Amino acid sequence: MIYKRVRETILKNDLLRKGDYVIIGLSGGPDSVCLFLMLTELKEEFGLNISAVHVNHMLRPIEAGKDQRYVEDLCKNLKIPCETVVCDCTKTAKERGLTDEEAGRNIRYEAFYEAAHKLIKSGISPGKIKIAVAQNKNDQAETLLMRIMRGTGVNGLSGIEYKRMGENGTHVIRPLLDIDRIDIEKYCELKNAKPRLDHTNEQSIYTRNKIRLELLPYITENFNENIVDALARLTQSAKEDNVFLWEQAEAAYTKAKQELGGLFFEELINAEKADVLNRATLRMLNSALRKRVILIAFRKIGLNQNISAPHFDMIDNIILSEHASAKVNLPSGYEMLVSYENVAAVKYSDDNFNNTNMHLLVSNKIMDILDYNLHYGEKIPGKQIYMAAFDYERLKGTAKNAKNAIVVRCREQGDYFTPNGMKSGRKKVQDYFVDRKIPKESRDFYRLAALGKEILWVFDPVHSKHNEVNENYKVTKNTTQVLLLEVKREL
Repeated sequence: MIYKRVRETILKNDLLRKGDYVIIGLSGGPDSVCLFLMLTELKEEFGLNISAVHVNHMLRPIEAGKDQRYVEDLCKNLKIPCETVVCDCTKTAKERGLTDEEAGRNIRYEAFYEAAHKLIKSGISPGKIKIAVAQNKNDQAETLLMRIMRGTGVNGLSGIEYKRMGENGTHVIRPLLDIDRIDIEKYCELKNAKPRLDHTNEQSIYTRNKIRLELLPYITENFNENIVDALARLTQSAKEDNVFLWEQAEAAYTKAKQELGGLFFEELINAEKADVLNRATLRMLNSALRKRVILIAFRKIGLNQNISAPHFDMIDNIILSEHASAKVNLPSGYEMLVSYENVAAVKYSDDNFNNTNMHLLVSNKIMDILDYNLHYGEKIPGKQIYMAAFDYERLKGTAKNAKNAIVVRCREQGDYFTPNGMKSGRKKVQDYFVDRKIPKESRDFYRLAALGKEILWVFDPVHSKHNEVNENYKVTKNTTQVLLLEVKREL
């Protein structure tokens, strides 16, 4: 019986305790309706305080309105408080540079955490607040296949967690994770719930849909009719290994942890949070443990996801290298810094990453090569990050009034650049950022010195860690006149 299995999952994984406040993500589809009805059945036994949050994404205007009314009526009939959030998902996706699917997930969790925040403000302990979402065993299989195709590690093979830490000390729980989709549909039918059906789920328009509608049926028919259960067993096995590895990583983290006091990190002056580790200790660790120790450090300061394999490769490079200092940029204003025997996971404050608050003062001057070499030549490479020198004669060949035509701005569509060392041709700035492994989340913080759509100089005025001049206009041994461009950030 599904009731018994869900109850066992809850008890085995410590998902709910007496007196918890449960916020249910209720879309109106079979999975969330099953979860909603199941938790209302368990409400008395666990002494639960249940509420629901429904997000109308406005992706299917007519049907979305019907979904909303269905959810509101369902909650009203069972006397469960319901909050509805209406948000234009497509518009939000464009504003944030995300797919509709990514934006939809972000919007939902923002709504869940906002509901949790209201409970916290009312005096409820965050540890008593659980956000219940309705992923099931089939979702687990789909997720695992997606991760395998992307090249996952043991963490990824562990699949979706039954419980994870949410924002502000709350928890996200998944009580249906051991339940097949077909059993969920049977339960809804038994309860005469008549949940809403999203016709887009039957269209191969998203990767997950293609896996559910095409790949899993193909594997079931041609290779393993019990593929969903087989993937569930794989996930469980990986979870057991993963628990052991994390226990070892926690012990290694404790050994590597350094106190912040007394360290000289100029970059930490404006940091909001920092967690510092001993570089020599990290070097001695097995690669698998080192990655986990680094993840622990970033989790301590708030970064719980979006650290990809390329990020780890770059982090490993700077830790294991002989360079005294180096940096790796990570999403959302985070960095990993190396300075001699210290390694720091750093979070910069939002003010440091707010484009609208960034004021740049731009000045330029023309000088002959001798004057340039005497006063500036040795200061340009990697030291005076807000300065760039150009061959003025070559610039004049491009623009009649190059000195005054140069503007410093954010990136725009159609921008192109010839990176340092590229002898012919040019790249779109978008491709240049990809080649340099600059995360998408960080690209809007970069500034470009531009002549029209041609970019002369790419630099980062926040952290001073990227500074590159267009190959076509850099100063060479044949340069006779130099245009020196200086940019100061006004704090």
